[in-house]
Amino acid sequence: MKKDGHTHTRFSHHGSQEPLDLYLERAIELGFTDYVVTEHAPLPDAFLAAYTGPRSQDDDSAMLASELTAYKAEVARVKEKYGNQIRIHQGFEVDYLPGYEAETKAFLQENANWIDEIVLSVHFLRNSSGLIGPIDYDTDQLKQFFPVELQNPQVLFNKYVTAVQQSIEFDTGLSTPVRIGHITLIRKFQKYFGFPDFDQENQRKITAILTSILAKGYELDVNAAGLRKEFCGESYPDAKILRQAVELQVPMTYGSDAHAVADLGLAYNELSTIINEK
Repeated sequence: MKKDGHTHTRFSHHGSQEPLDLYLERAIELGFTDYVVTEHAPLPDAFLAAYTGPRSQDDDSAMLASELTAYKAEVARVKEKYGNQIRIHQGFEVDYLPGYEAETKAFLQENANWIDEIVLSVHFLRNSSGLIGPIDYDTDQLKQFFPVELQNPQVLFNKYVTAVQQSIEFDTGLSTPVRIGHITLIRKFQKYFGFPDFDQENQRKITAILTSILAKGYELDVNAAGLRKEFCGESYPDAKILRQAVELQVPMTYGSDAHAVADLGLAYNELSTIINEK
């Protein structure tokens, strides 16, 4: 089996407007046997009301609730069209948002019969003033929302990995397969800010995340997206952490995190070599 477990569509708003057909045709060309469509699930209304970061219909962080029906119809259409060439699984990338667990769980329950797989990710954190900000939007937003934390990046790292650990503890209420998404996304702008390596405390928390994923019966998202980011240059997580996950026997699935057709298959062979090491 050759699987891409983390992909997006035009409903992201912050990615390509290419039709889903082109993604599937490229995946088939690359020899993928399994393809999971995991568009960003609509964010809870209560979260959006409190959110103070950048947002517009063109560069929002998730699909709109009003687009949910169209998204499902699009996935159904490509399953009918390409189902005899590649196994297409339907799902969402779901934001873990502390304080909004009830709303998130209600959304999952409402869509339980449709969801095949979930990628559970952290993209937002509360800053030292209690405001909710995006950690992966751009460098200016990170500076604007987290100036205090950036004075000591380990504080920012700690805040992020703590939220990732909380996401694993979140009860989805479903028996659906779950992958914990890009667990080191906080390093997306590491070259820009000159971030250090994780200190001992944060590395300990990374180890705890890996063991918790294993204990919960979840999977680790082996996310290639950081390799194509100007200020990152490594997968989420990096090769060192992936080797640690291998040693711990944590289940893992490759994810291109494709927001454009050209993203598909990035570093698949290299990452597969690492995660299949014995």
